[in-house]
Amino acid sequence: MHWGTWQVESREGEIVAVKPVPWDKNPSRIGQSLPDAVTSQTRIRRPAVRAGYLQHGPASREGRGKEPFVEVSWEVALDLLARELRSVKARCGNEAIYGGSYGWASAGRFHHAQSQLHRFLKGFGGYTASTNTYSSAAGERILPHILGPLSPLHRQHTHFSELARECQLFVAIGGLPLRNAQVNGGGANDHMLQYWLDKMQANGTRFINISPVRNDLSAVPDAEWLAIRPGTDTALLLALSYVLIAESLYDQAFVASHTVGFAPYRAYLLGEHDGVAKTPAWAAAITGLDAQRIADLAREMARHRTMVNISWSIQRARQGEQAYWATVALTALLGQLGTPGGGLGFGYACTNLAGAVRKAFSRPTLTRRGECGGQRYPGGAAVRYAAAPGRNL
Repeated sequence: MHWGTWQVESREGEIVAVKPVPWDKNPSRIGQSLPDAVTSQTRIRRPAVRAGYLQHGPASREGRGKEPFVEVSWEVALDLLARELRSVKARCGNEAIYGGSYGWASAGRFHHAQSQLHRFLKGFGGYTASTNTYSSAAGERILPHILGPLSPLHRQHTHFSELARECQLFVAIGGLPLRNAQVNGGGANDHMLQYWLDKMQANGTRFINISPVRNDLSAVPDAEWLAIRPGTDTALLLALSYVLIAESLYDQAFVASHTVGFAPYRAYLLGEHDGVAKTPAWAAAITGLDAQRIADLAREMARHRTMVNISWSIQRARQGEQAYWATVALTALLGQLGTPGGGLGFGYACTNLAGAVRKAFSRPTLTRRGECGGQRYPGGAAVRYAAAPGRNL
């Protein structure tokens, strides 16, 4: 399951207990809910249809959100669905069918609801799809233009064992919340975040939690907390870059050999075009942080082997992609990309996967049936389009 790997104890065909596998370093307590979840009264056990729709068909919309759902047999549910799909296709075409369902319906692959639904709708002639994810869509859109696709970057994070050996300063923008690292799409095999953070502390790594919430790094009691104002991370990142450039602390050789666009970025930070230098004092007024602490942090990052991690939560905001862009620029100035224990991360602790060792292997797959045949919209935009068809997204 998404929260871990468990040994199941059953009695007379019912689950009575689950025990974590012996190698799990810090099992999630959420897994203990499994026995009750199987028999819970809140579990959806069979298809259910809105009462008005069941009685009057799709024309009955007044009771949506208010009237009860009525359980029906699978035969009735499938007949209703098939009839409506044929009707929509005949009247409006396949583009009027939205292939929804998000990707967390199952920890397995064959039973992955999204894959099965999309495969079925492709066989029906196509559908309107969404692209990217609610988790990290802004990052997924911007990173291919400045560094590389997010998905392989996420799979190739520096492993925690190397961080424990080499990292001197870990700057966590958005924290490293243990609660998020309990889960992983497709299943979590070993909850190792607390274990490795303890190792890093024991080896002398210093942690800085840049977040409005102190317990976003509760796993490291001695972490310094910089209580930034929500949504202002980009201003902080720009000010840190300003200090590196203004005080000639950046890696000039790395910037010259591995980046493009330094001159206009430098001009922007120094305020040569808009008259606003992105100084620590400028950022302090926006972020609520102390200007001197911002300047000192930039100097510390330049002196030490530094890992800068930015959480997925930071880009879930208006213009959230700018913080990811600014993080890449900052770490490029530091010149530590690709160094042991240094560089940048996009989502340590956002799921159980980041920073873990994974052996790649080929898995069985369903036969692919081509593209969706309809339109594609970013995840959140598809919902807005459903509410206002034809609107410019």
